[in-house]
Amino acid sequence: MPDVRTKPDLSTTESDLKALAAAANNLNNLTDKLTEQVTQIESVINTLNLGLKVSVIVSSYGEEEEPWASHDVRLCYNKVDGKWGFEIEEFDTDEQYAAGRYLNYHSWAFRDAPRSLRLEVVHRIPELIKAMVKEAEQVTSRFAEKLEDAKSIASTVFKPALDAPVKK
Repeated sequence: MPDVRTKPDLSTTESDLKALAAAANNLNNLTDKLTEQVTQIESVINTLNLGLKVSVIVSSYGEEEEPWASHDVRLCYNKVDGKWGFEIEEFDTDEQYAAGRYLNYHSWAFRDAPRSLRLEVVHRIPELIKAMVKEAEQVTSRFAEKLEDAKSIASTVFKPALDAPVKK
């Protein structure tokens, strides 16, 4: 059978490339502005010195035929590359194959994440902040309990030293 070669239609290629350049420029500008806004939110939160990893599930997709497996996206506040800030995690879970472990795990600082993921998670920032408040309150409560334990230990350890006669 002879190979029939058709020539590509190039009649709109030049105008299509110009439209693509304009669309790419607009996309880049809007992405930069979005990232700048999120960075400002991050900066305010960073001044609080929370120091806790907190996350919210943004999406979890699974198949009806395989309810033990899913593809998940999480928005986190975490220490990434030595700096606290928003992080996006994407991973698969398979409770039959790798219970308790993530498969195909990827994470990015918000500013470095793929655009599609930034778009997917940005509206969940208020939910993450609420989760941060809840986590901070829970950890504060645990610290208060442990502080009481530490005070008891300290008084037990120092009591014999205080009761001992002073050497001259």
